[in-house]
Amino acid sequence: MDVSDHSIEIVSLSGSLENPKLSALERVILKPGIIKNGDIIQKEKLEEYLRNSINNPRFGEIKTRNFIFSLPESKTFIHCFNFSAELKEKEKIKAIETEAVKTFPFPLEELYYDFTINENGEVLLAAVQKKTVNEYLEVFRSCQINPIVFETNPESLARALIEGNRETVLILDIGANNTGLSIFDGQILKLSNSISTGGERLTELISEKLDLKKAEAEKIKIEIGLDPKRKKGRVFLVLQEEIQSIIGKIREMEQYLKEKTGKGIEKVILTGGSALTFNMQEYLSDNLEKEVLIGDPWKKIDITEFYFKKSLNFESIFFSSAIGTALRGLTRDYKGAGINFLKVVK
Repeated sequence: MDVSDHSIEIVSLSGSLENPKLSALERVILKPGIIKNGDIIQKEKLEEYLRNSINNPRFGEIKTRNFIFSLPESKTFIHCFNFSAELKEKEKIKAIETEAVKTFPFPLEELYYDFTINENGEVLLAAVQKKTVNEYLEVFRSCQINPIVFETNPESLARALIEGNRETVLILDIGANNTGLSIFDGQILKLSNSISTGGERLTELISEKLDLKKAEAEKIKIEIGLDPKRKKGRVFLVLQEEIQSIIGKIREMEQYLKEKTGKGIEKVILTGGSALTFNMQEYLSDNLEKEVLIGDPWKKIDITEFYFKKSLNFESIFFSSAIGTALRGLTRDYKGAGINFLKVVK
């Protein structure tokens, strides 16, 4: 399951990690104000949407109450670092706690945090405010949902969108209110950041600058977008400054990565609703001078029983996070296959 300010996506998979099959699928658009910046504002309304989504999915039947949940990226804090080779096991735990105190913007007593250590001694340390987790747990339990893992959004996206273990890949997730930027070396997260610009901001800019109603501005964003030749280039000029701020952050992160590892970004995978903005893929590719692909989260999934792609009135790209969490559920050790904030929830 993936829940954002704008929507809920639920994906149920069966089979194995090697041959996952789609069992059920649902996406519902939330009314504005139910969730804001990842915070639950209207608890009862969210519960109503969740119950209906689980009991009446658009495709298939949800036969389990066990869910893996991808936390909103704006609510999690992620830090990647390396241990000194000389550290013993007890010293590593102390070093992780020291990094958490030094890095995260809240006292440890207000956070749930978890970490993973790979075979190279690289640490992925992640934290979330306790009140965020507890609010979602309260809603899920009220809906008789059994959450078994709370993980970070970059992990979910990587599982769904990255193939192979050789390239250095940036996943650029342009959501409704935030843009997530996560750099992976193969499947290993190296850097992650989130900036407060997204599809809603792009729509608002078009609405304000061109004096259009929001619905018309949204339509123009998707259909005309970053095409400098249409509408005398006015839509392009409105959007360009905001997209350049994202490009600037990508370059900043890449420079940091080069200084730390000597590697640059080889490929960009674009996801999130505003990935569908006209000419976004080409514009980013030209400016970054890199291959930019629209992520296809269904590439790994057997959907032959459903044949729904042509009949859906929404794009498959919206399901990237939900598919990633469902894929984790097919692993043997799903609780230990990455960050799991529920390990430390009392």
